[in-house]
Amino acid sequence: RDAEVAVFGMNLEAMEEAMFLTKFAKTVHWITPSEPRADQDEHAAELLAMPNVKQWPKTRLLEVEGDVSGVTGVKVLQKGSDPEEHTITVEGAFIYAAGGGSKPITDFIQNKVEFKECGGVLVNEDMETSVKGVFAIGDIRNTAFKQVVVAASDGCISAMSIDKYLKGRKSVKVDWIHQ
Repeated sequence: RDAEVAVFGMNLEAMEEAMFLTKFAKTVHWITPSEPRADQDEHAAELLAMPNVKQWPKTRLLEVEGDVSGVTGVKVLQKGSDPEEHTITVEGAFIYAAGGGSKPITDFIQNKVEFKECGGVLVNEDMETSVKGVFAIGDIRNTAFKQVVVAASDGCISAMSIDKYLKGRKSVKVDWIHQ
């Protein structure tokens, strides 16, 4: 809430995500590789009309920057601007690149865990990957359901599973059963 975020992409999924984020974010930086055609696309027109959307047309996403605390910014290259390379300070980055956003970006994992045929990371019911102690949640699993609510649910499951793993338990310990 009240943070600056970046959304990269021009497909419908990217525009819907950006529009959803306008309800919560201070600024949504909408980064697109070409100029959106608001006169031909009602979704683009609606998004561009939002007061908290800053549009970055003709811009390539070069890098998502961050540290252990999370995302700190995105480095972009905007054609025709001076300077062409910018770093936009943001706390979140939502990337909907070629392929319609239907396949998660997993190259940073370097095949260290197993993947499903659809490109998502394979997990068990505890959100644990094929590598013991490594968990995956949210869109990187490439399920039919998207958005933050799925990641929140996955996060709850994995947090309890991580606690079980770190404490060497055979099952999750819940605090709502009193004996």
